[in-house]
Amino acid sequence: MNILSTGDYTGNITYTIAQFELLIGLKKQGVNIFVVGRFSDEIRLRFTENNIICIDDFPNNKIDHEYINNIKKYIHEYKIEILHVFVGKALRNCIIATKNLSVKLITYMGSTSLHWHDPSSYLTYLNPRVDKIICNSSSVYQHTRNQLFGNNKKKAVHIYKGYDPKWFINSIPYDFSELGIHKNSKIVCLAANYLKVKGIEYYIKSTYFINSKKNIQFILLGDMRGNKNIPKLIDKSPYKKNIHLLGSKPNIGSYLKSSDIYIQSSNSEGFGRAITEAMCCKKPIIMTDAGGCTELIDKNSGIIVPKKNPKAIAKAIEDLLSDEKRLNQMGENAYDRIYEKFHIEKTVQETLKLYRQQHEELQKQNM
Repeated sequence: MNILSTGDYTGNITYTIAQFELLIGLKKQGVNIFVVGRFSDEIRLRFTENNIICIDDFPNNKIDHEYINNIKKYIHEYKIEILHVFVGKALRNCIIATKNLSVKLITYMGSTSLHWHDPSSYLTYLNPRVDKIICNSSSVYQHTRNQLFGNNKKKAVHIYKGYDPKWFINSIPYDFSELGIHKNSKIVCLAANYLKVKGIEYYIKSTYFINSKKNIQFILLGDMRGNKNIPKLIDKSPYKKNIHLLGSKPNIGSYLKSSDIYIQSSNSEGFGRAITEAMCCKKPIIMTDAGGCTELIDKNSGIIVPKKNPKAIAKAIEDLLSDEKRLNQMGENAYDRIYEKFHIEKTVQETLKLYRQQHEELQKQNM
């Protein structure tokens, strides 16, 4: 099978690691992969080391005629049978490029932002030209199916985004003493760039209700420039001196390894990349009932609390920190759960199965 995949690999390597490791895993299974997109030097090297051809090309506009013509050229030149589009900006162009071409078009959905009543959706994910939509959680899968009608519901496919704890094995635990934090402190961490759906305000407000004799330090990783009120919320907290805004960091695995608890306070969440990373680092999870992310943990690996409820987050933090044995065991269970249910190898095998099904359909259509 000849597969052309589109992607954007210029950002933090942890943002796309599950994506490019999936492609590398498929290559090792014998799939002939070509990747068209933007690449950092590090990720380009990872691809080329695994004999995957990288093609530098990315759309500059929602409709980029040069990119569209180039996609047609790549499909012809490399005898592409399946086009796997990971980037929404590329999808609209790839739909136009593959019109009347004998090629299967697969794309990826990682959120519940798709809606049948949004006209723009029919230019991308709900376009008749799309053959399959891979959904990264049961919640996203059910939502996506609800946006499709009749026989088109079969377009939605559920494949978890897989991870591997080995990806974080070389992450050196961060020394929080550099921030003046005592080594015996308990570290609670949340990592997210500010978006309204991330509910970061509720993480900060949970500190208003903490009642503990322990030295608890609250770490907030990510770009908070999306909300100017964050510093004001912190200033109101009785723990304001213990709340640390560290901004975006290239390797959050280092911070996760040195933390005791990972928090996700989202109002809505497709799956939760940072949650998965924390589980790979053996951290217990406290999360809100915000959608697909709740599939990641069970009662043995984390605690689920109601959305927009800082008191519930505070109580969960206190409960875990009051029982060191339970806290550590939950972290171990979270780690084991990645291997048992969300490992990258399972994602590779399920994606390979989908490719083969689409390849067989294509062959029948061309007979």
